Amino acid sequence: MRLLDEDGNPIIDPYTGKKTVQQGASTGVWCAVSPQLADKGGVYCLDNNIATIADPREYDAWQYGTAEVPPAGVSPHAVDPVAAARLWDLSRALTGADLD
Repeated sequence: MRLLDEDGNPIIDPYTGKKTVQQGASTGVWCAVSPQLADKGGVYCLDNNIATIADPREYDAWQYGTAEVPPAGVSPHAVDPVAAARLWDLSRALTGADLD
């Protein structure tokens, strides 16, 4: 995946994840100020919205290079509550931190 054209100019193509600085920062800013996220945690945001869950087959195809564009949405494992609980427990065990 090239980020610059032959003349050294950035390739801007939001569909494939190649965004301007402003486009790249906009979701973080949206997350900080959006009333849609008030009292809501544990969500993955993408393109100024709460992301949908991507089809695992599309995610695998993109991850392994058989798809040209990333899947629409977040990878299912990134928002798996069972995996999150396991990670939390492992983090506590490895650090010895009392986080409750």
